[in-house]
Amino acid sequence: MVVKLVHIADLHAGKTNARLLNRNEDLLHSLEQVYTFLKEEKVDFLLIAGDIFDKKRPDPESQQLITEFLVKVSQIPTKVILIGGNHDSASYLSSFIPWANHFGVKIYSTFRKEDFVYTLPEKGIAFVLVPFLSERAITHLEEDSDKAKIQYAEKIKKVLHYGAQKVKDFPLKVLMAHLYFEGVKIGNTEKEVTVSQAYAIPQNYIPDIFDYVALGHVHRWQKLEQAPTETYYTGSLYQLDFGESGQDKYFNYIGLNSDSYQKVEVEKIKLSLKRKLLKLLWTKEQNESFLSQYKKPDTYVWVEIEVDTPAEFHLKKHTVERIFGDNLLKVTMRLKNQKRKFFNNPTKESSKLNIYDPVEVYKEYRKRRGKPTNEEILKLLRELMPPS
Repeated sequence: MVVKLVHIADLHAGKTNARLLNRNEDLLHSLEQVYTFLKEEKVDFLLIAGDIFDKKRPDPESQQLITEFLVKVSQIPTKVILIGGNHDSASYLSSFIPWANHFGVKIYSTFRKEDFVYTLPEKGIAFVLVPFLSERAITHLEEDSDKAKIQYAEKIKKVLHYGAQKVKDFPLKVLMAHLYFEGVKIGNTEKEVTVSQAYAIPQNYIPDIFDYVALGHVHRWQKLEQAPTETYYTGSLYQLDFGESGQDKYFNYIGLNSDSYQKVEVEKIKLSLKRKLLKLLWTKEQNESFLSQYKKPDTYVWVEIEVDTPAEFHLKKHTVERIFGDNLLKVTMRLKNQKRKFFNNPTKESSKLNIYDPVEVYKEYRKRRGKPTNEEILKLLRELMPPS
């Protein structure tokens, strides 16, 4: 028997950008393509690997967008299985479960040891579902950050292997998780601490018993080459922010066949984008024609202007605003000699500054700008410094 799956993740319904550009239009454009594909290919399961919403308390428009999509998919009929991500509120997603059950949508909002496996014996397939697990939720608080990291990774490994044991007798086995693994490429939009070494899990901790591993959390499509089985992040469904400028977006179409020598086939499906985000650097050597070539109705831009003085920036800013109009989301200044300026104008104290000490540099930086230091940042910098 062949079982067809589609794997998506990181919808971030309710996302806004600069000037409050509502990104739900972009999400809906991508979800309509996913829906059409599910219907045409008669897909059995849609896997949504977390971060359904961008905020813990979604706005009514975003709630409606997601619920209408799930209802439409369930009527194909394609069965939907979704897990919570770090952006999702577990309690909010849990409140949807009675409604979701009516439409055959399976929601795993938070990890519970007694309920993280979903089996369908008639199709010979089993799913292990691991929503986002915070370090606080799974480890004891550790002052030693290295020990805490090891503890987190080891506990996740136990969860994954425990799930693998529970489904080992099924012909087809799928793991879906919202986790961060070592060695993956991230964009500049995953800025949370949850995409850091503190949460990084070795790829070889994934049990090789699984036929396919559907991941969410990282916004760039990629295959995990060091994993022992077919493991993918499909990334976000649209360019969430300028950190994803220029990135194409995809979802995965998976065929599982327990009777075939080639048990797993994965096809990467490219999405068309309703709007594109583009970051540009306008250098002093370039004229207006450089900017004009990027003026397109579906492209929204952030322009960084290289200048010698703030006065020059304000003059050039008007040119940028004239060219791009409402499609200009952000404009910033880059002083041509900015990197050297801080140290070329030392105070009496900063002339003795040890530039290799990040704590000292941070303190002097805040002092020069008349702002107090942040104790949490100081603590983090000290933790990151190698022992003397």
